[in-house]
Amino acid sequence: MSISIITDIPVWVRPLAKLLVSMGCNVRIAECPEEILQDGLIVNRVSTLLAEKDKARANRIADSIRGWEVEGRSVVNGSHCFQVGCSKLAQANLFKECGVRTPRTSLAVPGGRALPGRPVLLKPPAGGFGKGIRRLADDEPAPEDLFEAKESWIEQEMLTPADGCVHRIEILGPDILYEVRSPVQPDQFNYCLAHPEPEAVLLPPSEINPEIAEAVRKISRAARMELGAVEYLLDENGDPFFIDLNPVSSLHPGAAAVLGSDPLATTASYLIRRRDVP
Repeated sequence: MSISIITDIPVWVRPLAKLLVSMGCNVRIAECPEEILQDGLIVNRVSTLLAEKDKARANRIADSIRGWEVEGRSVVNGSHCFQVGCSKLAQANLFKECGVRTPRTSLAVPGGRALPGRPVLLKPPAGGFGKGIRRLADDEPAPEDLFEAKESWIEQEMLTPADGCVHRIEILGPDILYEVRSPVQPDQFNYCLAHPEPEAVLLPPSEINPEIAEAVRKISRAARMELGAVEYLLDENGDPFFIDLNPVSSLHPGAAAVLGSDPLATTASYLIRRRDVP
């Protein structure tokens, strides 16, 4: 059987595809649904940026994923995961449904404020790499001109992490691969791990708070996310506030040294096992 990887950014998945081929797999990188192989596993690695850049294409891919699932095809990071990953508001609602804490989040009001009296982050409805995010002071209104191109901006309560870090936990199936703690950078919201800052600290699963690890597993199950990451901040009591779910996160280049094994190879082995499950 085969493995098809659907993506809007092929360069992201070529190392994984090359490794799968070296392990004896028939692999195709597909940029549109028509290129998907007729049998075997389908791996969704379409970026959440696509929902902002080309909504029609993103919707077509989402419809195709749902169709494959109806046909009984196995899809890693399927339609539910894709829908949640492409919506900051859906992520906030999922965190609430999981019973974990998350910053107050609401649809933004053009020229006004949905969450007055507090600083917020104004975020586009979907995206990645921190693109488009801006801070609003306590009662600063959301600029009306932003809503001409994107209607569904959100406001999210802005929190200051007590330890000065953004925490990202990478998951693979039911397991946690590692955690990365990245220092918060002034006026920067991109914490992509493909090119991490040198101050980032990696932790193996054994050193992650067990309660936080279990919360991340619960969130991943609810999102039906098999590959990806969950981000959180810590308050002054050391308790987490979950802020983001990223189904197409990048593996940290230093993870192999911390774990003693290559997480990309671990990912490839996981996909081969998924492929072979009827």
